[in-house]
Amino acid sequence: VNGAALRWTPGPDERRLPSSESEEEHVPQNTAQGVAIEEGAGALRLHWRGRRDVFVGSDQFLYWDPAYDPRKNPENPPAAPDVYVAFDVANRHRNSYVAWEEGKPPDFVLEIVSPSSRGRDVKEKPGVYAKIGVPEFFLYDPGDDDEQPLPHVPPALAGFELRGGRGGEYRPLPEEELPGGVVGIRSKMLGLCLCVQRTGLEPLDGSLRWYDPAAGRFLPTRHQLAEAKQQAEARAEAAVARAEAAAARAESSAARVAELEALVEKMRRG
Repeated sequence: VNGAALRWTPGPDERRLPSSESEEEHVPQNTAQGVAIEEGAGALRLHWRGRRDVFVGSDQFLYWDPAYDPRKNPENPPAAPDVYVAFDVANRHRNSYVAWEEGKPPDFVLEIVSPSSRGRDVKEKPGVYAKIGVPEFFLYDPGDDDEQPLPHVPPALAGFELRGGRGGEYRPLPEEELPGGVVGIRSKMLGLCLCVQRTGLEPLDGSLRWYDPAAGRFLPTRHQLAEAKQQAEARAEAAVARAEAAAARAESSAARVAELEALVEKMRRG
């Protein structure tokens, strides 16, 4: 992609249409959903941090019908994906994603199921995203209430590929076993596998993980990055402390040598 050809300023409809930030009801429903959204989007942003032609969005409106007007024509309202990825568009700040100004829908959408949104996420949104033409649609249910999780991959993960183009239907993507016996689903669009990894070590360390088959590793979580940063800072502080201690010992030794030399000189003269 030619970076110079990418649009870096919002179009008129992006400026005009309401953003999800102005909608009080469009917020994560609980801690599990909020952490999963943050983990899912954050790891992807870090993974493509050097790319100017990949945009990772979260918790934003996705406008897909140019005829939509919240005051005059309320039909086909915007979707609000929890996490989405679009290739070949500018990586810039957005109020919302306006498909007709970007020239395409997102390539990948991930919805994090909450108790209040389960019906819409499982039954309604696949039809909406198929109508929009999103090539891949994934669902993750953190299992934060007493209802049954998604039935596809234990405990709560499902992935679908759009067949027949825009307006077609989604077909389930197969699961595969990843290192450590973790079961995941490969996203063809992203070239990554999404999986659920429960370690039980950190309750708020999101169990939603991305695995990079090409690199043979899991993408780091924010907690892992924070821990690695703390460890690096601790090692640097320890190295500085060792250097200061060595300098103090050397200074003390030099002072002792000078003292002895002065004593020897005094004895020689006396």
